[in-house]
Formats: sequence, C-alpha cells, structure tokens
Amino acid sequence: MAVLAFIGFGELGTSLAEGLGRSGSNLLRAYTPERSQPAAAAALEARLLSAGAQRSSSLKEALTGATAVLSVVPAGASRDVAERSAPLLARGAYYVDLTAARVADKEAAAEVIEQVGGLYVDAAVLGTVATSGFEVPIVASGPGAHGWRALVVPQGLVVEVLDAPAGHATLVKLLRSVYMKGRDALILEMMIAARRYGLEELVARSIQGPGETVPFPALAERVLRALAVHADRRADELLASSEVVRAVGVDPVITRAGSQVLRGVAELELRDVFHRERPSSGDDVLAAIDERSGRSTLGDE
Repeated sequence: MAVLAFIGFGELGTSLAEGLGRSGSNLLRAYTPERSQPAAAAALEARLLSAGAQRSSSLKEALTGATAVLSVVPAGASRDVAERSAPLLARGAYYVDLTAARVADKEAAAEVIEQVGGLYVDAAVLGTVATSGFEVPIVASGPGAHGWRALVVPQGLVVEVLDAPAGHATLVKLLRSVYMKGRDALILEMMIAARRYGLEELVARSIQGPGETVPFPALAERVLRALAVHADRRADELLASSEVVRAVGVDPVITRAGSQVLRGVAELELRDVFHRERPSSGDDVLAAIDERSGRSTLGDE
C-alpha cells in the first residue's frame, strides 16, 4: 500500500486526496496547521473525513515512510516547506511540489530534495479544481516525474510529463497565466468601466459568437495572423478605448499596456514582411517578430 502524505489540505489537496483515496490502495496522511476559528476547524475535519485522510500531528509523523509527499501549500511557502521536509523523506520517495511558486524556488527545492536522495517532481496544475475536480490536468517535470505519473495515473489522475528539469512545468503554468490571469484583469477593467456607463450587460453580451467559442489554439492562430497586418489599427483602437475607460475614473492599466504592446508590433513593419496579406500561420508571425526584434528562441541561443 502506498503512503501519500499531504502538506496542506485546502481545496486542491482535498480534491486530490478524495480521488486518490477511491482505490483503497493508498494510505492518506495530512499535515496542516490548526484552524483557530471553530467553523474553519470543523470544515477542515469534514474534508479530512470525506477524503479518508489521517490527520498527522507533526510534519515528521506525516512524512515518515511516505511513498510520495504532495506539497499543496501557498506559493510563498514552497521552498521553506521543501527544506523542512527534506531530512524527513525516505530515500527514493517522491516529493511532488504542486505549489504555484516561482521557477527559481522550484529549482532550489529540487536541489534540496535531490541531496537527500528524494525524487523531486515539479507539478503544475493547468486548470481549476472548482471546475475540473480530481481530473484537473497536471503537467510535471523533474527527476521524479515519470515515476510519480506511473504511480497515480492508473488511479485516474491526469498527468502529462515533460522530459525536462524541475522548473519547466512551472514555466508552462506561468506562461499560461499571462493569458489566464491577464484575462481576469482585463475583464475586470472592462466591466468596471462598462458598469459606470450603465452598459455592462450589453457589453458582456456583445462578446460572443463563433469567433469567441473556438479552441484556444485556433484563437491564438487567428490573432497572430491578424496582427501581422492590423497591429497598428488595433493599437489605435485600444488607445481610444483607454481614454473611454479613464473618463469614468478607471485607470486603464491593462488597456493602455495592450495598446503599447500592439504599437510595438506595428513598428516592426510586419505588413511589409508579409506583403500586406495575412501570413499562413501564427508561427510565421512569431518567427518574424523574433527576427525583426533581434531575439532568438531558447533553442537557438
């Protein structure tokens, strides 16, 4: 029977524990701080009971003899928790860091775990537990990624492995967040301004249709190809939008920045590169941007 130890037991940890506990082939332990408020303490106990996880009174008790340790603490605690956990790990145990920590913190944590004979897994959650639950997709890298995947995929966890060092899975997550979290900020900025004009319902309803319901790869392709010939016009439109947003007392941080980014693309004169016609692929556009801006991809450096 595999022993899976959770450090932290919030929404993500609970969902993973519930899923991994269904097979009956895992012993689940959890080490998490005490909750000072009665309601929060009761909610935690209910989650532990639902998942079938045993509450450990100390980090040492939770990690002793564990097959895999799953760190689901806040991002800022990732490195510290790895350093505290390292001396307690069994040799060959998986240390799965599911935090949204910085790449440098993941790399440092991997080094600490490897020094004691542990198998570090940089695991990045690419979705939300609230919508996907236990089936939320996870990408993993680092020395323990393949072994951990083999342990949990038969139990239903969705894990894709990158044959790359620790930190690369987190790179995927953070690059993805440029859009996912940047989108959140953009929606907020737009909707606050729209509400102040009394137009929030109409504006929200207007953003729909076939062009907004395509899979993201198709959307990215469409946007990149269009910007090769229309970046200048779109920069002007966003600049005008920023003035409308500012007029109702909303600082157009995202809108203004978007205009500046598009203006920078326009100044690369991609229209001339592609003879004022949309290029055949988004990759052609990215390659042209790198070439015209004097940049190269990581693989070319």
